[in-house]
Amino acid sequence: MKLSFTQFPRALLRRLREKRFAYTHLIEVQIYRQEVLHNYSIFQLKLPTLQVAPVLKSNAYGHGLVEVARILDTQGIPFLCVDSFFEALILRNEGIVSPILIIGYTPLHNLLKRDLPGVSFSLISLQELQRAIKTINALTLLHLKIDTGMHRQGIMESEIEEAITLLKSNKHVVLEGIFSHLAEINTPHTSTQIALWNKIAKRIHEAFPSLRYIHCSATAGIVHAKEIYANTMRLGIGLYGINPGLLDLDLHPALEMRSRISSLRTVEVGESVGYGGTFTAENDMRIATVPAGYSEGIDRRLSNTGSLVIRDTLCPIVGAVSMNITSLDVSSIPEVSLEDEVLIISKDPTAPNSIERMAELCHTIPYDLLVHIPEHLHRRVI
Repeated sequence: MKLSFTQFPRALLRRLREKRFAYTHLIEVQIYRQEVLHNYSIFQLKLPTLQVAPVLKSNAYGHGLVEVARILDTQGIPFLCVDSFFEALILRNEGIVSPILIIGYTPLHNLLKRDLPGVSFSLISLQELQRAIKTINALTLLHLKIDTGMHRQGIMESEIEEAITLLKSNKHVVLEGIFSHLAEINTPHTSTQIALWNKIAKRIHEAFPSLRYIHCSATAGIVHAKEIYANTMRLGIGLYGINPGLLDLDLHPALEMRSRISSLRTVEVGESVGYGGTFTAENDMRIATVPAGYSEGIDRRLSNTGSLVIRDTLCPIVGAVSMNITSLDVSSIPEVSLEDEVLIISKDPTAPNSIERMAELCHTIPYDLLVHIPEHLHRRVI
């Protein structure tokens, strides 16, 4: 990828630092560029009448905020969605040039800063709008969040007319977009939300004919795309190849995590493994440890339940997952040795150690596991 003028000095300094302080990473998170682009194109083809805005909040769902932004920065996207001013600041400091929408709450002091070009801010309550309108004194792009039934954030239906009046009262404010979010996908509540959204969105669009972005649904909401009054959709978990519902789409997971065997030992029948002695050997076993635990994203709920892969062989987790160590039964691999590669997370959605299968074992959702992959782990775009 060709580097921009602002990216080049940072990239050069980064390479010099990496060369000077080069070392072997115990754990590597691999991000597959072509899978990210494939997933993005799937939604563009599926929704040709909508602009598709990628969501990169929470460190791009664990995939790496800057890494994923660089993959998408040349794709002509409408804007990148982040949750905070801090995330937007990181992207601009790293030379990302795409427009950015901060969809989370922004303290007024940060909203008034003029340091970040091409950044739009969300206003998520009438109180916030009232404060902002009194203070904004330079061109500011805003997206107004509408509460259609989740009752977490947003302007209520009864507040719409006041919001329109306030927005028109400040010549420095440009209402660039409006948005909402669906609480569920296939329930009567979904229909109620969509109906309310359509009513409010049409009213605001009538008041602001130049409104540029109208977006209500995220990934799973595309099943209702034809019913929703919108010209944009936010692409979150689907961008990373995870299917949040019964979507008939060829999505490809874009992340794998790898480590290595850090120790090997024989545990004899009757001996226990790990904290609390939650696993007891029923026969002599060969046990390997991996220098990764729940601090590195191997969920503690996988204790005595999950499996990782060594030499294409599924190896059960034995004992409790520790903070930085996980123990595996490698008895079925006679030739196993120190430093053998361990595939912690597979991008094969059917594999027992895929994010989706791990989430099922943990009785949670894939989002929960992905966003807990620590930001400090080394990420490599492939």
